[in-house]
Amino acid sequence: MDGDILHIGEAARRLSVTPKHLRVLEREGRIPRARRDLNGRIYSEFDIALLRSMGVGARPRRLRRAEEVLREVW
Repeated sequence: MDGDILHIGEAARRLSVTPKHLRVLEREGRIPRARRDLNGRIYSEFDIALLRSMGVGARPRRLRRAEEVLREVW
């Protein structure tokens, strides 16, 4: 697998959460939907940085919305 694409297990490890936690956040609409391949959810380095900026893995009182984070960048 090339370095730009990570499956949910590796993405979760980098964010210090469980894959189940990422699935729950996605199902609840608290994080953007992950792209899929034949093996399941996939994430790019950008996706990981966005999730980290939103507060995933940091136990914030509330997660920031992706739009809030992206607005600061652009």
